[in-house]
Amino acid sequence: MKTLWTLFWEMFKIALSVIGGGYAILAVADEVFSKKMKWTKEGEVIEHLPIFQMVPGIIAGNTALYIGRKVAGLPGAIAALTGVFLPSIIVFSIVCAGYSLIPFGNPYLDAAFLGLRAALTGIIAAMIVRGWKKSIDGAYGFILMLGALVAIGPLKVNPALVVAASAILGIAVRFIRSESGAAKTRKFLSSFWLMPLLFLKYGLIAFGGGYVLVPVYIGDFVGKTAPFLQLTEREFADVMALTQMTPGPIAVNCATFFGYRLGLAEMGTVPGAVLGAFIATLCLLIPGAILLYIALGSLEKFKSSRIVQGILSGVKPVTIAMMLNALWAFAMMSVWTGGDKFFGIDPTGLLLAGFATVAMLKRMMGVVMLIVACAGISLTARFCLVFLVA
Repeated sequence: MKTLWTLFWEMFKIALSVIGGGYAILAVADEVFSKKMKWTKEGEVIEHLPIFQMVPGIIAGNTALYIGRKVAGLPGAIAALTGVFLPSIIVFSIVCAGYSLIPFGNPYLDAAFLGLRAALTGIIAAMIVRGWKKSIDGAYGFILMLGALVAIGPLKVNPALVVAASAILGIAVRFIRSESGAAKTRKFLSSFWLMPLLFLKYGLIAFGGGYVLVPVYIGDFVGKTAPFLQLTEREFADVMALTQMTPGPIAVNCATFFGYRLGLAEMGTVPGAVLGAFIATLCLLIPGAILLYIALGSLEKFKSSRIVQGILSGVKPVTIAMMLNALWAFAMMSVWTGGDKFFGIDPTGLLLAGFATVAMLKRMMGVVMLIVACAGISLTARFCLVFLVA
C-alpha cells in the first residue's frame, strides 16, 4: 500500500508542478523515478517514448502507466494514472468555475491573449516541422497526408473516421508490401450519461498528443452548428491558451474543461460539472491505457508487429494533416484576424507567431516562457500604441 501511495503522490506532484504538456512530464518523471526513487534506470522512460507513441493516448498518461506497471503491476498503473490526471481536474475545474469572472473584452487582456494565441500558432508550426520527416514516409505518406488534409478541412469529414480509414489502409499496404517481397459529426449525446462515448472516441484517435485533437474539438464544440457546446472561435483559442498556462497535460486539461462545461449544461450544478470533468478525463485516458498495458506484456513482439507498423504508417501522415488543420485554425485567430488594414493580417500576431516558431525550433526557451514572452510583448505593443495615439 505504501508503494501505491508513493506512486500516486509522486505522479501527482509532477503533474501539479510541471507546465508544458506530456513531454515535459515525461522528462521530469524519468528524472524523479530514476534518481530519487531508484525504480527505473536513468533515461529508461524517455527511451520508451516511441512505444508510448505507438498507441493512442496522451504521453503523460502512457508514462504514468509504464512506471506504475513496472513498479506494482495493475494496481500501480491505476495509482500512477490517477496521480497524473487528478491535478488537472482540480486546477482546471477551478479555472472553469471562475471563467466568467475573467474580463474578456478588456483591450489589454485581449492584447495579452492575442500573444498567447500567436505563441500557440508558432508552437504548432514548430511541432509540424519537427515531426515532418518522421511522419511523412515518401510519396505514400505525402499523398495520404494531403488526402486527410482535404477530407478533414474542406470536406468536413469526421477526423475519427479519417484516422480509422488511414489505419486500415496502412495495415493493408504493410501486408501487401510484405507479401510482395519487395524489399462532420452528428449529435449522438442524448444525455449526460452517454458523454463517456465521446471522450473514449477522442482517446482512441489521440496519436501524438493533445494538438492532434484540436480539429476534432473544433468540429464538436466550436461554432453555432457544433453539436455540443457552441463555443466561439475566440473563446476556444483562449481556453487552449489557458491549458498551456496551467499544470497538467494539455489534452487532459482540455478534457476537463469540456467535461466540466458539458456537465454544467446538462445538470446545472457545480458538483455535476466536476463529475463531468472527471468522467471526460478518465474516458480520454482509458483506451490508450488499456492498449499500452497489453502491449507492454510482449514489448518486442508488439514493436515488430506488421499490424502495429501498418497502423503507424497510416496514422502518422494523418497526424500531420490534423496538426496542419489546428495550425490553420489558430492562425485565423491570431494572424488573419480580419479587418481592412494589411489585407486582414494582424502585424503583431504575424510577428509573434514567426518568433514563436523560430524560438521553438531553435529551443531558445521553454514553452511556458515562450507563451509568457509573447503575451508580454503583445501587451507592451498595445500600451505603446495607446500612448502614441494619445
